[in-house]
Amino acid sequence: MRTFFSRLFRCPVKSGTLPMALFAGLFLSSSLAHACEPDAQPIFSCEADDGRKFIELCASGEPGGAPSTLQYRFGSQTPEGRDDAVELEFPDRPAGSLGRFFGAVYTHKGVYTQSVRFKSAGFSYTVFTESWPDADSAEGAAGSAGVTVRNLRTGKSNTVNCSERPRFYIFELQNVLACDPATPVGKACIQ
Repeated sequence: MRTFFSRLFRCPVKSGTLPMALFAGLFLSSSLAHACEPDAQPIFSCEADDGRKFIELCASGEPGGAPSTLQYRFGSQTPEGRDDAVELEFPDRPAGSLGRFFGAVYTHKGVYTQSVRFKSAGFSYTVFTESWPDADSAEGAAGSAGVTVRNLRTGKSNTVNCSERPRFYIFELQNVLACDPATPVGKACIQ
């Protein structure tokens, strides 16, 4: 396994996954980290709500090793695109956090999905990117990304979509996060 910091800006392509990896590559962007602590790197990062909000997954670990913590952050930005306030942080202390997240990569009905999910205070949060073939687009693919929040009691959900193509280095979490048993294809892992 390659190390966390040395792999952070590489996009792994496995045999037989080249077309989907190309679609996933459409989501790389130049967005900067907004809320990650100085010792953490963004695994997922995007602006949302036309630049008024940000969504991030921040990972930290020892140089040369795998991530040892993961934290979700959602908040507001100033009109200039700088941090304004972190509105939701999970968990509030990142130590021991990896066991509270699930990760998955899968294809269902022609849609390639990468996701990280967690539960907090009666809600399920899924940070995701999705891509699918689209002959009408200039890139030959289309997609979406953001965070879906589902009320576990009522089943109702709401999605906050990214307003830009996000960074998502989900393969940094391979063999780090538990497989997600709650995907449309059943149990799915980051592989």
